[in-house]
Amino acid sequence: DSLFTTYDRDKVSKFIESVKNSLGLEIKVDKVYRRVFFTEAKKRYVGLTMDGVIDIVGFEAVRGDWTEIAKEVQEEVAKIVLAEGKVDKAVDYVRNVVRDLRNGKVPLSKLTIWKTITRRIEDYEVDAPHVAAAKRLIEAGGKVDVGDKVGYVVLKGPGKISSRAYPYMLATPKEIDVEYYVQHQIIPAALRILSYFGVTEKQLAGVGKAVKTLFDFMRR
Repeated sequence: DSLFTTYDRDKVSKFIESVKNSLGLEIKVDKVYRRVFFTEAKKRYVGLTMDGVIDIVGFEAVRGDWTEIAKEVQEEVAKIVLAEGKVDKAVDYVRNVVRDLRNGKVPLSKLTIWKTITRRIEDYEVDAPHVAAAKRLIEAGGKVDVGDKVGYVVLKGPGKISSRAYPYMLATPKEIDVEYYVQHQIIPAALRILSYFGVTEKQLAGVGKAVKTLFDFMRR
């Protein structure tokens, strides 16, 4: 388990020694943060270490079913908010990423979603997006085995995501459903942090009033 406390080297050392002597337990300092942001959920926080490294725990950035661009956005938003205290700058950053995506400046590699095939393709009862993409890859002459990771992108068109999930190597940038990535990857990843500071989806999309800095928020 873990315990967070204001860091004072001498007091922490005495506490560690006290726990060892009275309870016989070995505890140690794992990380020291210059600034840390907690959410309402356990084990979901973002910290800025003393050497400037962003440590994200429990958010999308550490999950494998999100795109590289979503992870990149969330990490950069966390860095801007914690290191500079500028929520407005973080919002501008997200807006710029959205604009770049809509202008075709984000490579397919950053839009690819990777999922693992955990059973034989014929044993899947539901065509999840990665399963549908795997079937299309097999139809194109590829091979997919249990344990393989399938990378797919979501293309434009009607219907469910599964009907539009294609192996990234069989897709072109012009076919990408840009708005899917804006609404289901970039904005949600950014809002997991920025929503705690009053930022809305509309603001990230370029609509709404300007937001204050982290320090203004902390003065409330």
